[in-house]
Amino acid sequence: MGGPQNKQRDHGEAPDAAHLRPSLDPTYARLLAAELRRRGFSDEEIFDGTRLSWTQLLEEERFLSFEQFRRLARRGMELSGEGWLGLDVGRSTQISSHGPLGYAMVASSNVGEVLGLAERYSALRLQIAAFEVERGDGRVRLRIDDTLGWGDVDEYVGLHIIGAMCLLLETVSGMPLPDTRLAFAHAEPAWVGEYETRLRGATLEFGADAGMIDMPEAFAAAPCITADPMAFRQAVRLCERTEERRQGDGDVAQRVLDRLLDRQGDYPTLSEMAKDLYMSNRTLIRKLKAQGTSYQMLLDDVRQELAVWYLRHSDMPVETIAERLGYRDTTNFSRTCKRWFGLTPRAIRG
Repeated sequence: MGGPQNKQRDHGEAPDAAHLRPSLDPTYARLLAAELRRRGFSDEEIFDGTRLSWTQLLEEERFLSFEQFRRLARRGMELSGEGWLGLDVGRSTQISSHGPLGYAMVASSNVGEVLGLAERYSALRLQIAAFEVERGDGRVRLRIDDTLGWGDVDEYVGLHIIGAMCLLLETVSGMPLPDTRLAFAHAEPAWVGEYETRLRGATLEFGADAGMIDMPEAFAAAPCITADPMAFRQAVRLCERTEERRQGDGDVAQRVLDRLLDRQGDYPTLSEMAKDLYMSNRTLIRKLKAQGTSYQMLLDDVRQELAVWYLRHSDMPVETIAERLGYRDTTNFSRTCKRWFGLTPRAIRG
């Protein structure tokens, strides 16, 4: 379960910027919120304290940061009281939720090809885990490594990923997973019976060094009942183009966020950022607008996340935090916090 928020102070150490960088498609947050809605919770209850909203998730085109997703996952487990919530969300995740990667998987010729796509293109959808296919001893294994540090939502994230992947493999093969071992990095929970009910026939292992779906090697050769060679080629080309765009200068918003997160207080102007990215002011504005955002919105996003982190997890004086976020006037910082969160810095700190 989520448990109470950790109030341990770090006396001024900077937060892990990786948790604040865009790292997963908002679809996975929508799926969680939709599951909570099906359980009868209102949007007000679901998004309380998350600094997210249903409208925002529907309209959001950029990846969410892990910190944003973590707040929603914590809230979901607190509301539901169900440590296995991630498994229910994962087991209800439709293939279309994985975008071009999902379409390529469903059109694959065999299960081994599906696993290879997960290894090759998973970062197009989420960058909080690394997928690796291993073979040996007559087995094929999909290893899922936590590359970010999932912390207090490790159970939710691990269950969501493994649950969704198991459902996908069952769908494309048209059969239950044969002689399968599922490994989880978290400790065995008191509600393991809920896992067993939802993962019938699988052998479960806890406290592993990584998540794992371990199947017979012969299953990798099983044909996909949804195979479509032409659709497969088209979907893979789309995956390749998406990857090229993100590795090039296509995802300008993420490049701007990366640079802002590497700064402390001395944030560049729009003109300085444009120069740093080797483009004109007009080009930067146009590219960000095409991604549904602006330089000021991205700067505000970074400042909001860092403000809350410093106020809740450090002992730094409010004046120092304001300075780190580029505010020379503490009063102005307080007014901005009130506008952002409806609370003063001291109220946020609690």
